[in-house]
Amino acid sequence: MTERFIRYIEGTSVVHKLDPRAKFFFVFSIIASASIAYNIILVLPLLAVSAGLYLAAKLPWDKVKTTWKFVLFIILFLSLMNYLFVAVLFHQPRGQPDIELAFDPELFLMVFTPVVKLLTVAVATITLVYTTPYNLYAPALGQMGLNYKAAYVIQLGLRYMPEFIEEMRKTLEAQMARGYRPRGGRNIFARILSLAPLVVPVTVSAALSTYDIADAMELRGFGERSCHTWFRKLQLKKADKALILASSATLILYFTLFLTRLP
Repeated sequence: MTERFIRYIEGTSVVHKLDPRAKFFFVFSIIASASIAYNIILVLPLLAVSAGLYLAAKLPWDKVKTTWKFVLFIILFLSLMNYLFVAVLFHQPRGQPDIELAFDPELFLMVFTPVVKLLTVAVATITLVYTTPYNLYAPALGQMGLNYKAAYVIQLGLRYMPEFIEEMRKTLEAQMARGYRPRGGRNIFARILSLAPLVVPVTVSAALSTYDIADAMELRGFGERSCHTWFRKLQLKKADKALILASSATLILYFTLFLTRLP
């Protein structure tokens, strides 16, 4: 599972060759623009752009389907909760004591718009994660002006997420060899609860690994100086500059539309 979940996939596509800073700025512009978009008409172009970049990455489906199943489950679950929340608390017709959950175009748009926003952000973020090597996160963020300590925290978090999942898989196999059998069938919540015996060993193992990493970085003098030089020097190419300019234009456009809508 760790080979297919939140892991960089090597490739030669145009998106793989883009500078990580350009992709970071693109994702930031998509998230910010989707957050302030006030109707579905403004969100759909963002989804189309994110989907276009995702398709240009040419990611093999067999390596990303696990991630997409998880992301779509989360989106559908949150959308259902949002629908019930909006329908029950904010869309009850006046003068009617009973709650009616019949189809209503206004209610549908009110609930469907956040779904498209979440999907747009998910497509852009997945494209970034699957096409950017882990060893470029810290240099890219550091050369963008972020403190190098924070940059390494982000890189280590993304770098060891697959390792954490792999550790959980190994712990599950070890527990099953000792007679443990996960239950729950097709009930996703029961399956999650059945993994409770894995919490303690996986947490302890993750804590020990964290201490090992911290000790290794401390022995190498990490954090002793306020400045930090980067071995990998990133250079923006024409495609990177074009993506940054397009992202900036999109961000300015959506902020302008948002400000003009304010009273």
